[in-house]
Amino acid sequence: MLHQLVTSKTRLRLIVKFFLCEEETYLRRIVREFNDSANAIRVELKRLSEMELITGRPVQNRRYYQVNKEHYMYVDMNRLIRNYVQWDQMQELLEETEWQNVYMASEEQPPHGLEYIVEVEEDSQEAGKQVLLGENIKVTFVPPDTVHTMAQTLIMIHRFDLGAADVKPQLS
Repeated sequence: MLHQLVTSKTRLRLIVKFFLCEEETYLRRIVREFNDSANAIRVELKRLSEMELITGRPVQNRRYYQVNKEHYMYVDMNRLIRNYVQWDQMQELLEETEWQNVYMASEEQPPHGLEYIVEVEEDSQEAGKQVLLGENIKVTFVPPDTVHTMAQTLIMIHRFDLGAADVKPQLS
């Protein structure tokens, strides 16, 4: 349904990314991640900034963006997006798994619906496993070397800080 309301694929990807991955990011990183043109992303970042759904701040020669938690629609938008991607169910699944990073396939409506790619250790029992969340969200568990060779564009939505000693990733 959300993909019908937000008809720009780039804007929808940005909205999902910013609401699920609340860390700051900048244009060039998004361009690499989305495998999209800088101009298309710049236009959508400008629109989201004008709507005040995201905020930007300059740091040296870059502008860093993140979701605007102070926006009057933040709570409602957050709930809508998390329902759309079944984030609560995904969190439950991840609590049972040792994972490193979570990606979302860039196509918002592939033939089977949305798709999460969960990066797990090479020797994990979860590697290669596929699970369905509801009727239309596929979750695939893959080792790091597979993530880097996947043909589809993957959008980072949660990252595990490997520098944190023995701390399980926190999901918001």
